[in-house]
Amino acid sequence: MMTKRIWLSWLCTLSCGAAAAQSLRVSPSVVRMGEIALRSKNRVELTCVNLSDKPIVIRDIQTDCTCTKPAWPKKPVMPGDSVRVAVTLMPTDRGAFYKTVRFVTVPASDETPQAVLRGKVY
Repeated sequence: MMTKRIWLSWLCTLSCGAAAAQSLRVSPSVVRMGEIALRSKNRVELTCVNLSDKPIVIRDIQTDCTCTKPAWPKKPVMPGDSVRVAVTLMPTDRGAFYKTVRFVTVPASDETPQAVLRGKVY
């Protein structure tokens, strides 16, 4: 009986830790943009959902290059609520691209919420 309680306590600890690791879910996590024209303005929308039990503020959104510009609401995302983030990509080079969009949140997540933009510039 004691072993069963220890086991259940351990499982609860693991599941609570896993929930804290991902407090903001970004979807889609991968955006396949296909073929896009050089220097064209391409906009995608990401949805961010607060999975935690506390308000989350998106403090910053970091991108791989200056050709990728995010725009997001600065107000806190309440537990269970979602916000839309607009990301504009204006490519300056031809070829395949793989751009990572990373979310900096307060409070910080153990895992950095992120999305990836993929495609090819012609």
